[in-house]
Amino acid sequence: MTFIASVIAKKGVAIIADSLVTSMERIIDYDTFLNFFTEKAKVTPVGEIKIEPAEIVSLFESKPSHTKDYEEKLFQYDSYTAITTAGAASINGKKIEYIIKALIDKNKKDKGYSRKKIETKVKEFVEHLNKQAIEHLNNSDYISTTSFIITHYDRTKEQTIIYKVDIIPCSKTDVKDDSFNCVSFKKMDGYYRVVCDGQNRISERILFGEVDFFIDITPKIIKKVIEKLKIPEKDIPLDFIQNFMHDAKSFLPIQFWDDMKINRLADLSLQQAVDLASLLMKIEIRFQKYTENIPTVGGVIKLAIINKEGFKFISGNEILKSENLN
Repeated sequence: MTFIASVIAKKGVAIIADSLVTSMERIIDYDTFLNFFTEKAKVTPVGEIKIEPAEIVSLFESKPSHTKDYEEKLFQYDSYTAITTAGAASINGKKIEYIIKALIDKNKKDKGYSRKKIETKVKEFVEHLNKQAIEHLNNSDYISTTSFIITHYDRTKEQTIIYKVDIIPCSKTDVKDDSFNCVSFKKMDGYYRVVCDGQNRISERILFGEVDFFIDITPKIIKKVIEKLKIPEKDIPLDFIQNFMHDAKSFLPIQFWDDMKINRLADLSLQQAVDLASLLMKIEIRFQKYTENIPTVGGVIKLAIINKEGFKFISGNEILKSENLN
């Protein structure tokens, strides 16, 4: 996993990313395995328990196994745009780094690129990414989740614009035809002054309270309840979950939604944005010491800003004197 974030200031934006890459392996947890047989024994005598191979396979979960450094996750896309990434280190047999840089090189040859709106640039990036994802699925059975934060600063309007781009996990069987799209994107509401992704989302919970957690987890709970109750899909209104989320404000306490006020934060100076981005990264790194998972955030931390003068690295992009010489 990783941690990436963009922190909006009054006249610019700070962008940060770590550099660890986590390898995942599918394993069976001992307690999960034991509970599986315990549940079986409740309805079937131990000597008569029959197990289908598919049942055992379903018990395997994908979990982090080890990490390594160093992977590029923060890129200058153009003079006023940066891209950070969290998730898979490679797609279609190519590292994310080279997929992004291939498009950067292509853009440099496009004489009209500088006149394009950021919306157009994002759509071109999504099209390029989707093509790579489809080619990946032509050669592999599955593609995992990978997220991108595209951060752009409009120097004329002194305004930061952020897009979230996500590769949706899907399998080869999901690809019906050439029009299939497994990449989604959305423009982040200006309400959000900090946009982050990756790891345990500790920073998001600190910044946004329980609101984002509610918005993220509730649809999954609703789907699970529908599944448990065995309600036929045809009996569920098309916009049921969307309407439920929309109506939530009418039955949740005002205090719950007041937590969203912190999303606005104060109008930060660019220095404060840099400091906050660094603090959020430190929180993610320090907190993982107290979890059961292996550390998956860390390594070389890259930090950059974009303001009216353009993109600039603050740290993490230079070769330093070896620590072994000290």
